[in-house]
Amino acid sequence: MRLQLFCLTVATFGVLELACASSICTTGTLASYEALGAGGCEIGGDTIASFTTISGITGAMPINPSLVAITPSGGTTGPVLTFDVNQTANAGSLLEAIFTYLISGPDNFTTDMTTLSNSSETVDGDVSDIQNYCVGGRFGADGVNGCTGSTSGALLTLDGIQNTDQSSFAGATTLSITDDFVLDGGTAGTASGGIFADQFTATSTVPEPNGIFLLTALGLVFAGFRKLHSLRRNS
Repeated sequence: MRLQLFCLTVATFGVLELACASSICTTGTLASYEALGAGGCEIGGDTIASFTTISGITGAMPINPSLVAITPSGGTTGPVLTFDVNQTANAGSLLEAIFTYLISGPDNFTTDMTTLSNSSETVDGDVSDIQNYCVGGRFGADGVNGCTGSTSGALLTLDGIQNTDQSSFAGATTLSITDDFVLDGGTAGTASGGIFADQFTATSTVPEPNGIFLLTALGLVFAGFRKLHSLRRNS
């Protein structure tokens, strides 16, 4: 009986370990995140997936996805994705990184914020990031129109004028995001940098997945010990 109980305990926690095993988001590039496909990776209990580079401004030179660094941080109720671009657009040129992705989790996302930093411009150059969001659904192929969710909107950051923007909305467990980062050298200037970050806030309504599995495992073990104690008393 003791052997059976021990096996039950090991098996239970073995299931716990397998159930909790997942692809954790790590520092990489837009190219490596695109390679993750629909499975994506996790920040806490949230899944970040389906990164896709899309078509942008006519005449702009696309920034190679391997040159866009991505650093994940935060947790289930406050995931953050920080994007770092170290490029310069000279006069008469536009450089652009435009891509979409999905973020989904166990809790309702209620706030979306974007920030822009570490950029510089000369003369009439500009650095900007426009983030479009679709709450509870997905955008169409262009990453801006055709939101299938409850609402959509846009956040704008323009270096030196507005470096932070945010929006709050009715909660949804899925967001479709499109970031359009542009380095515009203007007619006689330059634009360099920078770092833009997408930060989300979710309202926790249920225990963390790991906590649920742990409580289940402990419950099974406790039941096993009670059964063993009952057999001893009846023997």
